[in-house]
Amino acid sequence: MSVGRATAMQSGAAWTAIARGAERVARSAGSGFLFSIFGIGAVILAAALLPAARLRARAGEPADLVAQRWISRAFAFFIQLGRWIHIWDFEVSGFERLGDRGMLIVANHPTLIDVVLLLARLPQCDCVVKRAAWRNPALAGIVRAAGYVPNDDGAAMIEACVERLQAGRSLLLFPEGSRSPDEGFRRFERGAAHVAIRAGRPVLPVFIDCQPPSLKKGQAWYALPNALMRFRLRAGEPIDVAGLVDANDPIRISARHVNAAFLLHFEAELARARA
Repeated sequence: MSVGRATAMQSGAAWTAIARGAERVARSAGSGFLFSIFGIGAVILAAALLPAARLRARAGEPADLVAQRWISRAFAFFIQLGRWIHIWDFEVSGFERLGDRGMLIVANHPTLIDVVLLLARLPQCDCVVKRAAWRNPALAGIVRAAGYVPNDDGAAMIEACVERLQAGRSLLLFPEGSRSPDEGFRRFERGAAHVAIRAGRPVLPVFIDCQPPSLKKGQAWYALPNALMRFRLRAGEPIDVAGLVDANDPIRISARHVNAAFLLHFEAELARARA
């Protein structure tokens, strides 16, 4: 190999490294901007927009439903902003099934923004939120205004979820309880199964995947891959919980059967995504 050719190759490699470094810096800056907007927007939403929404609530409509619509619109803007600055993109399917009211939605939980992705498409949706959110200055006003359900009391949480579903409201639950591990899923908690059995409502499973893996448990929000995050969200066919349980079985056995059906669905979706 000639000296000139070797020098050219070294120069090309150096420029490639510089370009990749610049892209990484730009992506980190874009991510910092995006999540700063999220934090600032949450404070503004809680302080101004949600009280205004309560004032505009139509006669007979609960203020928390108005607040949920505002939250959905704000999350939709945040998601679109991330697309505009090329942080992420999305492929969705089956989401026409999300239009039914009174539906229990269960989803896996691979990333930090899963709840944002789903609520952005649901003008009305209750969800279970960690009690810590009520102590977070940026989130406390939002979760209170939206009437979300705290997860600190299992029996009370299940009762509240069942009441929302039986009132014709939709509800989002993550059976894993926390973000998924690097491979597969966490053990599914039985709360979602108990809610599904007691409410007698259809269950819509939504599989979420992100490639390359990003915003995972233990991963800082700014530690993004040097590539566009591509989310895939797929709403499956509703699961008929009534067909999975026997009225003569104890509730813990029925919940075990329902949980097994949930896990089977998500494992099949994960295998399909990796095929």
